[in-house]
Amino acid sequence: MAATALYQPNSQILDRKGLASLYSRTFDAIRKVKDAMPRQLAQFFSERVTNLETYKEGEASATLDVPQKNEDTDRIPLATPMEGHHQTWTNVQRRLGIMVTRRAVKSQKTRMIAQLLTGLPNAAKALEELSYTKLFTDGFATTTCADGEYIFDTAHNYMDTQFGTWSGAAASGATFSTTSYFTAWLNLRQRKNEKGLPNPLVPGEVLYPPAIHEAVMKVAGSSQYPQNSLNAKMPALFGQFKPVCGDWLTSTIAWFVHAKVDEADRSMVIVWQDKPQYSPISDSMNPELIMGKRLLMSFSVGCLIPRDWYGNVGA
Repeated sequence: MAATALYQPNSQILDRKGLASLYSRTFDAIRKVKDAMPRQLAQFFSERVTNLETYKEGEASATLDVPQKNEDTDRIPLATPMEGHHQTWTNVQRRLGIMVTRRAVKSQKTRMIAQLLTGLPNAAKALEELSYTKLFTDGFATTTCADGEYIFDTAHNYMDTQFGTWSGAAASGATFSTTSYFTAWLNLRQRKNEKGLPNPLVPGEVLYPPAIHEAVMKVAGSSQYPQNSLNAKMPALFGQFKPVCGDWLTSTIAWFVHAKVDEADRSMVIVWQDKPQYSPISDSMNPELIMGKRLLMSFSVGCLIPRDWYGNVGA
């Protein structure tokens, strides 16, 4: 923000009202740009909007029994979708504010004011990314999903318990390589639906921390097996995923494979009660306040049943 924020073109010093208007317009312009910036991990989440503090959602399977022999004179068998597990989230309200004071303006603290104006929408963006990241950070041993198991667990229950369990994670950690990626590919490919029938999934993205970028890109971009003295050709399947480098991931070794699914079928969810809102701060008891802004946002994140995910804790 340039020094023109303090003066009109005719070099007359702006009055208090003019300064407040100018800083407010500057903030709105900054916020518009920052709000339009994509959140890195939002692509893996499905959005919900509610006006309630507590939000509950459950699964209903689209899988029905296969049709049986049935003649014209027989009663038509009617199918009912199977209801699965449900999850409840409590939205948390968060607030933060900034103030531009008379003394800051008088002292020509332009850089500090600019940082304040930019920092508030940046803080909102950072909170979103940190909230998304938490599901990956804690998904192996802390955060559970709708069936009560950890998000990345080796024993998730099918809706119909007679079909047992399925694995959404590696039984043991492994570095990213053609071998460990094929294990993930096979895991998704061999998934079954709630009736025990094949429901193969295809990897869409590999989410990984910057520390293993080289290993991931070797698999994603090579036409031959890395570090293979025979120069063996790699099958096309190894280059058919989109690498997503997760700068907000806290683990330097864990990596994740996300299947190609529609947005409505994403298991990870962000529930918005209040998307980031900014309101003026006024304080009649503080005559030195030139302009103030308050950020308010209320939301929660969680995971239903991570059928579209495979996780590897790394090694």
